[in-house]
Amino acid sequence: MPKKIDPQLRARCVRLVREHQQEYPSQFAAVVAVARQEGVSKESVRRWLAQADVDDGTRPG
Repeated sequence: MPKKIDPQLRARCVRLVREHQQEYPSQFAAVVAVARQEGVSKESVRRWLAQADVDDGTRPG
């Protein structure tokens, strides 16, 4: 059974990647840094970011 992730943690990770991605050579590098900082997997952060883009309408889905 997958563990439940706090929605506030998810939102914070997405916000941090979006706010700081210009400081990194790529979006993936920002994802890796935020994931390490927050103690979650980089794949989780990447998926949350993709879903947030779909929810915002900036990415088809």
